[in-house]
Amino acid sequence: DGEILSLIGPNGAGKSTLLQTLAALVRPSRGEVCFRGLKIGSDIPLLSYRRRLAMVLREPLLFDTTVYHNVASGLKLRGMRGKEIQPIVGRALERFGIAHLKDRSARTLSGGEARRVSIARAFATDPEVLLLDEPFSALDPIIRESLMEDLEQVLRETRITTIFVTHDRMEAFRLAGRIGVMKAGEILQTGSPDEVMNHPANEFVASLVG
Repeated sequence: DGEILSLIGPNGAGKSTLLQTLAALVRPSRGEVCFRGLKIGSDIPLLSYRRRLAMVLREPLLFDTTVYHNVASGLKLRGMRGKEIQPIVGRALERFGIAHLKDRSARTLSGGEARRVSIARAFATDPEVLLLDEPFSALDPIIRESLMEDLEQVLRETRITTIFVTHDRMEAFRLAGRIGVMKAGEILQTGSPDEVMNHPANEFVASLVG
């Protein structure tokens, strides 16, 4: 609970596939995924599990509507009414500095703004687990740094259990309390940033973390 775990590794290591498997979007070829000790799909229904997590994909997938209605969409799917939704969405918009964009069409947003809307939508549902697939990729350095600062602060405030994928070791060392190093679909080492940096399990891990 409350841990931030980062999965790092080169392209093709299986990071995003693992994240999609944890989100129950990809069925594992073997083994099982458990949530709080319950096997997903048998002990806990798939839909019930999915409603307790939120996932932000690498490319923001926004509806063709306003920023406000995009951030509210997850709450509407859960059957909440407008009066209940409004303060929750307002708080999410404020947290990520996009309150001034609430009436803007999602089609008119820049890449950084769209990424903020996508992350705000995930936080608005108050998930027990947050899954982030390269949340800072393809952003200009200044925009990337600003979003990282905001996300870091919100994660500290909310203490939502988070797993995020990145190929940037500095992002992982900055945000995560634990790091998992992947290669060819296998986790080679897990540990604190200090452990992984100073006591790499093998030569590959050493070269990846510098």
